Amino acid sequence: MRNLKSAFGAALAALYALAFVAAYVDYLRKAGQWFADVWLVLAALPFTMTMRALAGSYDFSGDETARVIAAAAFCCVLAYLAGAIVEALLRALFRLATGRRR
Repeated sequence: MRNLKSAFGAALAALYALAFVAAYVDYLRKAGQWFADVWLVLAALPFTMTMRALAGSYDFSGDETARVIAAAAFCCVLAYLAGAIVEALLRALFRLATGRRR
């Protein structure tokens, strides 16, 4: 269970969630205008690309709250996993460099 805990991954996930909230607030401020959800769509790009690969054509916009929440959760988990992998690699390199074992 210790391997699933990552401070760097949690920090990256929190930053991604903060970016998602900022993009959604920006969308709500500009709702109804042309390209109002451009930052939200860019923040949700990993989710959109994954769904497009799995389901073919996929439409994402800020109007669909359930998809926005799903995209935010997916992207935060992805950011956490990326941070956990980077942290694990750095810890392994540090152990190799210092000659320490667990």
